[in-house]
Amino acid sequence: MNALQDQDQPPAVAAAPAPLPLPILFTSEADCKCCGNAALLAGYVDFDRDCYGYNARRGRARGVPVPYYRCSHCEFAFTDAFDDWTHDDFRCHVYNAEYVLFDPNFDTVRPRKTADRVSRLFTDRRLRILDFGCGNGRTVDLLREAGFAHVEGYDPYHAKPVKPAQGDFDLVVCVEVAEHTTQPLQLFAELSSWTAAHGVILFSTRDFADVGGRWVDDWYVAPRNGHVSFYTRKTLSMIAASLGRSYYKIDIYRHLLGPLGSAA
Repeated sequence: MNALQDQDQPPAVAAAPAPLPLPILFTSEADCKCCGNAALLAGYVDFDRDCYGYNARRGRARGVPVPYYRCSHCEFAFTDAFDDWTHDDFRCHVYNAEYVLFDPNFDTVRPRKTADRVSRLFTDRRLRILDFGCGNGRTVDLLREAGFAHVEGYDPYHAKPVKPAQGDFDLVVCVEVAEHTTQPLQLFAELSSWTAAHGVILFSTRDFADVGGRWVDDWYVAPRNGHVSFYTRKTLSMIAASLGRSYYKIDIYRHLLGPLGSAA
């Protein structure tokens, strides 16, 4: 009888996503976050758009538009829709239990690749290294296993983050963070403040200089992944100069900020 009763019950309905704390109205231009010039509206993307098309395959779209702007002066592109979000807002709507569905490399693949790359590029195991945005701390563990004796991790989304000492590190690693920040100048200023005068910052983010066509349609422009800021070589060179550092491009995704006038 209980089995029959169970069969008669309507199927469980998934809980509706929590309402998004996003503005309803947007302007046709916004102040560029990197240089202050006017950035024109380039288009809208649904909040549920992710890098790998997972939501599209399951037919999920929130119907909430997220505007993106691009500055013609420094070429920085961004959305300001999340500027007033708190860490709790991001934890609830972006970096939640579903996040691994939209960034499947987050847990193991990316930490392994990052540790391998650092080990190849920097052979001196005595370097003091900071992994900013360390997430689950796996990269820190792998670098220690590779023989680096002085490795720390810091992530502001950790339950009890402890900020590292300023000017204390020979190498600051910042992987898949720059596109997630709503405050790009503040991020790079912090990275620079933790880096010794002779040190370097190794970071990853896609260079948008070579993205053709309607760039807002590019797969990397994905609010559900938390991608809110996009840079070109020109943008990053201007940021580096403002910090008294030099910018070097390794490839389309990887970059260095080093001491002013240093060789690549």
